[in-house]
Amino acid sequence: MKYPNPTFLQKASSVKRARHTRVLIILTVLCALTLITVFIANVAAMQREYAERFPELTGAATSTTKKTETTPSSSRKARTTTASSSETAPTTAEPTPETSFTVGPATTTPTPETTPSETSEETSETTQDNSADILPEEDVYLRDSHSLQTVTHEERDVLLDSLKQAVTDYAKACPEEKICFRYINLSSNETLGFNDLEPFIPAGAFSLPIEMVYYDRVSQGLSSLDAVYRYDGEAAPGNSSYITDTYQPGKYFTMRTLANYAVTRNDNIALSKIIDQAGGMNFIWPTLRDISSYISYDKNITYYDGKGNQQSGKGRTCAYDMANYCRALYYGLINEPAKYRHLINDLAVSEVPTGYRTAFGNDALILHCSGANDETGSYTDIAIIDGDEPIVVVISCECSSRDRAMTIQADIATYVARFISMCHTKE
Repeated sequence: MKYPNPTFLQKASSVKRARHTRVLIILTVLCALTLITVFIANVAAMQREYAERFPELTGAATSTTKKTETTPSSSRKARTTTASSSETAPTTAEPTPETSFTVGPATTTPTPETTPSETSEETSETTQDNSADILPEEDVYLRDSHSLQTVTHEERDVLLDSLKQAVTDYAKACPEEKICFRYINLSSNETLGFNDLEPFIPAGAFSLPIEMVYYDRVSQGLSSLDAVYRYDGEAAPGNSSYITDTYQPGKYFTMRTLANYAVTRNDNIALSKIIDQAGGMNFIWPTLRDISSYISYDKNITYYDGKGNQQSGKGRTCAYDMANYCRALYYGLINEPAKYRHLINDLAVSEVPTGYRTAFGNDALILHCSGANDETGSYTDIAIIDGDEPIVVVISCECSSRDRAMTIQADIATYVARFISMCHTKE
């Protein structure tokens, strides 16, 4: 038997080890190069991101700007001024909206940062604080008790007939104007109406029942008063908006503020957002229909206006329905005061003028909501009035102007106020 040459075996083993070593070295070098390449790419990416986020700081560490000599006093003064300004004007990043009114967190949203050139151009213009304002609010309360009438029930019936006749005569004296009237006594359920089933356009007065549904959803946790929306300059439905008249695009509002503006300022932009948050009219109307629905708000209604012209369209109601919504709100406040507390507070401080104040004076709590449609000349004012007796008054009229409408509403409300007063005073 022939044995292999030991020298050959040793040389073969040496060649194998050398080849294995070369392969290992090559793999190590390739891994090292790969790691270095990845590291360099990551550093470059981080530098690009840094440059994009902080362009004003790019190259600051290596800049060769000539130093300006200053005295020690001027240096201390500059540092003091910088510290003061940073304490008084903190800034945070403003969220970018995706739609005209964009929902966002209920946080402070300052004015977006501008370049030095933009800042210099805006110094001559009035700048606004774009953060969501917190409106002051004071709770109002209904009376715990009311005085008893001083007339007999028979005498009161006679006085009620006199009230009805006074309203009828007043309306007949205004043949060119259509007047709708409804009165409800919230303690006795005494009622009186004139043209109270006639259709009319409630305009902003319909904010009251809409917000009743909205606050129902808030109480169920389906909507939040703290949700924040941004106004981006879109036109107001019906061209009536305190927001468009007062603010520049970019202003933020909480839902609580929008609910206030819809009632106290007849703001159509605010009302449209309340409708959205209340589930839309397809949800709101079926809910209100359970309260009162002699006139279907969501259907086309054909009727005649005060001048005898035929009218047709959706969004109509009647004094009978509007009075029932007010009555439901009154009892809702008694049974669930927390649910409707904000709505009652807003109705009490409405900035829309009302003729009811002229009739009932300052001693009565007047919770009112007004609506005006100048195009059709339809003006409505609905109110819960808590005075000697808690009552609901709804007066809608089609006439030449808002001033004329306020005169009509003040005159008819005065008849109601005198009727209530005479029931509590014997001559």
